[in-house]
Amino acid sequence: MISYWELVKRIWHAPGNRGRRLKVLLRSVLWLVNKKTLRRPWTLRVFADLKLRCYPDSIIALHVVQRGEFHDWDTAKFITGFLRQGDTFVDVGANIGLYTVPAAQKARVVAVEPSVRNGQRLEENLRINGITSVRVEACALGEKAGEMAFCDADALAHVERDGTGPKVPVRTLDSILPEGEVSLLKVDVEGFELSVFQGAEDAMQAGRLPVILFEMNHSHERYGVSAAEIFGFLHSQGYQIARYEHDARQLVTHGLEGDVLAFTPRGERLIHERLLT
Repeated sequence: MISYWELVKRIWHAPGNRGRRLKVLLRSVLWLVNKKTLRRPWTLRVFADLKLRCYPDSIIALHVVQRGEFHDWDTAKFITGFLRQGDTFVDVGANIGLYTVPAAQKARVVAVEPSVRNGQRLEENLRINGITSVRVEACALGEKAGEMAFCDADALAHVERDGTGPKVPVRTLDSILPEGEVSLLKVDVEGFELSVFQGAEDAMQAGRLPVILFEMNHSHERYGVSAAEIFGFLHSQGYQIARYEHDARQLVTHGLEGDVLAFTPRGERLIHERLLT
């Protein structure tokens, strides 16, 4: 657990807080008081003219309160900057909809969220923004259809191969994708990424997934999967791997942890046209 001083430094230096640091520090103090007393949800303004209902027990809400909607700086800048009018965006592990909501202003969106609680909050955030076009899939994704035990740990929620918890339906990504090209696929499934990718081989081989944004945080080790296996599978499907650094407007191939990009030659062209030129 970090100290209050470390928290203040983290808030102060967060790129998303540039130009409003004192305001966010005050908001963070009031949030902590609310969390310990009234425990009421707040509705925050995000991405200029959108709303996000933030509950005190939500990890994503805490990040937004303390570091803004761009708390995950490079990732948020990539998603919001890459998408264009008429694109298709698939948000696997949508949580409360932090990226689903702004994406729906431009793109056709499919949001995948197996957590009942997060799914309800996702639907609420769509509703308060008047968004009716997003298709929500209340399931987990894997290499084959079925069901698996699920550990509902908010932003750290994940499926368990041999768990005893409540079951959730599992589908393949191939089975839920809309027709045509998916301009951007985001996958945040706390280590189950390889299985999700294996359930999308048809779409990959057809060139329908030019750009994939996914998380590499060592949680794949809980499933006995290595980073080399994940990268090796993607390479076998014709993808290159890199990270996006927004401030430098560049793709880098070192330090492949955190949020990572996989892209085909077409995906690389799209990234350069939309973000790097």
